[in-house]
Amino acid sequence: MLLLCAAVSAGMIAGSVYGAAHPHGLPLMLHQCFLPGQCGSSFFTVAWNTFLSSALFISAAYFAGLFAFGQPLGIALLIYRGFGIGASSAALYSSEGIGAALKVTLQLMPVALAFTGVAILAVRELLRVSTTILRLWTIGELKNEKLIDLKLYSVKYAVLLLLSAIISLADGAVYILCSGSV
Repeated sequence: MLLLCAAVSAGMIAGSVYGAAHPHGLPLMLHQCFLPGQCGSSFFTVAWNTFLSSALFISAAYFAGLFAFGQPLGIALLIYRGFGIGASSAALYSSEGIGAALKVTLQLMPVALAFTGVAILAVRELLRVSTTILRLWTIGELKNEKLIDLKLYSVKYAVLLLLSAIISLADGAVYILCSGSV
């Protein structure tokens, strides 16, 4: 888990450098709906866009886990997730200065921490199953056949999608509370 957190941290550092250099030109693919005010102006659009971003991430992790060589993609996904968080916070500070502290603290960081937890759990499962498949291909045997249970693997990712939906709804509510619009 510590190494997975290190991958997210590396992405955050790289994203911070990029976000500071490009505070006004941060595309959606880079900020991943972590940038408050850039993913909609109503509760439903913010919640939907945030969920869609997370669902795409979780889906990529799910499918990468089904391949023997999915491990590097899992680490790259965590770096990418961290990049979005770092770039978003740096872009806010670059454009708003110290006034962004409240927005980063109330709007960006809670959702970023929650989605980072979901991302780490998704990639941990990806690594476990992908490594098991690689072991099966190279050695031809499994120590425990339950390690490659597709039904259980799918259920775990369904739970992660449900958690993402809940986090996205909370993100939409926080956005509305902080922006004062309905």
